[in-house]
Amino acid sequence: MSGPLKGYKVLELTSTVSGPFAGMMLADQGADVVKIEPPGIGDLARFMGTTKDGMGAMFSTLNRNKKCICLDLKNPENMEAFLKLATEADVLIENYRPGIVTKLGIDYQSLKKINPKIVYASITGYGQSGPYQNRKVYDPLIQGTVGMPFAQNTDSPKLLRTIIYDKVTGLTAAQAITSALLQREREGIGQHLPISMMESALYYNWPDLMINHTFDEGGLNIGELADLFEVYDAKDGSVIMILIPTDDVFNKFCDVFGADLNKDEKFSNTLARLINKEELTAQINKITKEITSKDLVAKMDAEEIPASICNQLEDVYKDEQVLDQGSIVEIDHPELGKMRMPKPPVNFVGQAEFPRSLAPILGADTREVLADLGIDDDIISSMEEREEQNRVMLASFTPVSTE
Repeated sequence: MSGPLKGYKVLELTSTVSGPFAGMMLADQGADVVKIEPPGIGDLARFMGTTKDGMGAMFSTLNRNKKCICLDLKNPENMEAFLKLATEADVLIENYRPGIVTKLGIDYQSLKKINPKIVYASITGYGQSGPYQNRKVYDPLIQGTVGMPFAQNTDSPKLLRTIIYDKVTGLTAAQAITSALLQREREGIGQHLPISMMESALYYNWPDLMINHTFDEGGLNIGELADLFEVYDAKDGSVIMILIPTDDVFNKFCDVFGADLNKDEKFSNTLARLINKEELTAQINKITKEITSKDLVAKMDAEEIPASICNQLEDVYKDEQVLDQGSIVEIDHPELGKMRMPKPPVNFVGQAEFPRSLAPILGADTREVLADLGIDDDIISSMEEREEQNRVMLASFTPVSTE
């Protein structure tokens, strides 16, 4: 292990995205993360979306640099193993629905009796109380609650085509956990961190999405911040983003192309351009459709007007800036062949080469993790036999569609 979290032990009782995302960040930063999955199919994300030889693409990204064991927490012998792991853990992350960990006897109040310094992060959809607390939650529900579909289109609400709040919550949890570990170093205390997707989403949204709902009364409403942004068509069929936030930039844009749009009162200032945005977009498109995307960006760069080509998804990892930064790592997986994944955006002093390890098969590290705890060898062997039987069964498991 290497990185700023080297030596910290994390237990991850999570599935799908938000919890695994938090665990991924901690693992990327050097923590020893042990993912605990239920016997059988384990984390359903193993079978979500594009799969290859029984490994889901999303799972392979979110669970790199982790170890994996399977425990049936309703089985006394398996529970004994879990409690031994919890006694030595610095962090536990769980994203069960409210009340489940209490029924299992592994809630924060129970575990702090055997490990007073544990940092215990509980991720939920809507929180631990309130009318929605027991609702089965997926990212689109949170998008709906915090208004994201109407932020995209007030006349025809649209969901974002990404599970944004699952990932935002993972980021929130990872940052909260590291802060709690810092507090523990200073004050010697563990603590419970209840983290909800809804509150993470509100915290994330508020600076820009809710600018017109921050002041209770008064203030000049000039539209949404996103109304300043637009995409335009280029001659080669590409789409280009040009940002024109101020009068100075608009005047400069008009000068570059010999256009007199800035002489028209409908476009003479920011508020006027927002009011007449559709007409302005059509006028700018007449200009951009006569020039290739590369020439457009070159002209904009020369004049310091913010612009970029809008990449198709298959072009993102081929972008010259992405290639220059080495932002996407290509890995030769021994079973799955060539894979791509983004490297962490921050590289700490002494950080090992990325990734340290690839996402594990279900129960791959059972013996390695449990042998050092003094668990009877017969118990470990029975777990290994159980997982081998499950792997045979899962060979014919049908992937879960994300469409």
